[in-house]
Amino acid sequence: MTRFPTLHPPAGTALARAATVIASVSLAVGLTGCSFSIGDPQPVGEEQEGSAAEEGYDIDEGDGDASADDADAQDAAADDADEAVDGENPLDGLPVDASQAKTWASDSYWLQGTGEGLYRLEWTPTDDTTVELTHSGSKNFIIESYGEDGERYASLVNEIGVYEGSSRFGDLPMVDGSEAVAYLYVRADGAWTIGR
Repeated sequence: MTRFPTLHPPAGTALARAATVIASVSLAVGLTGCSFSIGDPQPVGEEQEGSAAEEGYDIDEGDGDASADDADAQDAAADDADEAVDGENPLDGLPVDASQAKTWASDSYWLQGTGEGLYRLEWTPTDDTTVELTHSGSKNFIIESYGEDGERYASLVNEIGVYEGSSRFGDLPMVDGSEAVAYLYVRADGAWTIGR
C-alpha cells in the first residue's frame, strides 16, 4: 500500500488566515452600522464651517441663470435665518401654542381623536408606563413627546397607515427621563386612540 504524505500548513499561516477572516467580518459589521450626531439644526441655505469651498473642492456655480423660484427660495431661507437670529427658531419648541393644548386628565386612561392635536399630560409618565396605540388612517401616524419647556424628546410611534401597537416610555431615548414628558403631539389623518 502506498501512502501519500499529508501536507499541513505552517502554524503561523492558519493563524494569519483566521485573523484576516476576523478583520474582514469586523470591517463589514462596522461599515453596515449606523451612527449619528446630535447638534443644533442649521437653517437651509446657510454655509457651515468646513464647507466644500473651504476644503479645496471644486464647486459648480451653475450658469448664473437663477429662476425667480430659486430667488424666492433663497429669500425664504434668509427670512428663516433672520428668525433664528431673533431667537424665534421655527424648529424649536412646541409645534402649536401651548394655550391650544387639550388636557389629558389624570383620571382618564384613554385618549382618542381624529387628525392632529397637542395634549398636555395631567399625569406623570414613568419608565414603566406603556401606552397602547391605534390608528385607522392611511397616512402618517406620529406621536411626539415634549417637555414642559417645549423641548422635543422622542417619538412614541412613527408609522404609516393602519396601526395597532404599544410603546413603553422607558424604551425611548430620552435624556431627561420619562418623567420630564409634559406634552404629546399627535399627527394623524384618521381616527386614533392612546391608552395607558
